[in-house]
Amino acid sequence: MAVDYKDYYKILGVKKDANEKEIRQAFRKLARKYHPDVNPNNKESEDKFKEINEANEVLSDPEKRKKYDEMSAYYQQYGHMPGAAGPAGAGEYGGFEGFNSGPYQYRTVNEEDLRDIFGDQSGFSDFFETLFGSAGAGTANAGRSQTAGRGRQRATPGQDVESPIDVTLEEAYKGASRVLELTEANGTTRRLEVKIPAGVNDGSRIRITGQGIQSTAGRGDLYLVVHITPDARFTRERTDIRTRVDVPLAIAMLGGEVQVPTPDGRKLLLRIPAETANGKAFRLRGQGMPQSGQPDKRGDLYAEVNIVLPRNLTEEQRHLFEAFARSTGYQA
Repeated sequence: MAVDYKDYYKILGVKKDANEKEIRQAFRKLARKYHPDVNPNNKESEDKFKEINEANEVLSDPEKRKKYDEMSAYYQQYGHMPGAAGPAGAGEYGGFEGFNSGPYQYRTVNEEDLRDIFGDQSGFSDFFETLFGSAGAGTANAGRSQTAGRGRQRATPGQDVESPIDVTLEEAYKGASRVLELTEANGTTRRLEVKIPAGVNDGSRIRITGQGIQSTAGRGDLYLVVHITPDARFTRERTDIRTRVDVPLAIAMLGGEVQVPTPDGRKLLLRIPAETANGKAFRLRGQGMPQSGQPDKRGDLYAEVNIVLPRNLTEEQRHLFEAFARSTGYQA
């Protein structure tokens, strides 16, 4: 059966080269506008919400997006999807087998949640299910009965909430606790202490169970979307950290020791060999960022040498440098 092609990029209003952040922002903006809680008993808004949710389900998943883009390229070339009747000589394809390559903000709603909201009809289009199959719809249960929920009154599911949270590199390095103040729909506020796990990454989502929006079926979950704030002293590369260490010229030439800072405020002693070049990086094993979920496993800390030249030389010091220069064959 032929199905109509859906332009998911057009549905979300983003360009085809949009990055993950742009897609997420576009989805949240549209989800706030068309969500059923904001537009009760509005069939047009319900259909629009399903459509943008489906688009986000595909474009926010790298594997689904790759498969969709490959199919779209075929559609652009031949004017129809694989398996659909096309111009004479275009040929026929059996399905999509040729493309099996591997305040509140909203998250993608899976098919089970959509059934809770809208009833028994599928929350995903024929186009989606033809391309990905019924099991492709997020974490939906493909074996879920089509008659589940009939003859009973459905409780309104709790709404999950996403909220950004700024985390310093130091907090990500050693973990931290935060006290949040949450505002309820009725205007009341409550305080909540949350844990920032060591090793958390930029873009990570920290799930706080049962702290979302209240409904007749209980509370949804709160998701904190982590943004690691820049640190002028350190650069993070996954679990490795890089920093620059000032090394006096005399130590770089003759050897000596310097202190290397860590994100949690400690100072490590680093031995600098004689005749160390500017820009050389030394690795301090196991002093980097902990792995997320495995705080006992850490990356490395790299200290890059920044040779500091002496300033405001005395007359005697200048003569000594000139003598040294002459001894190496230098001529002004």
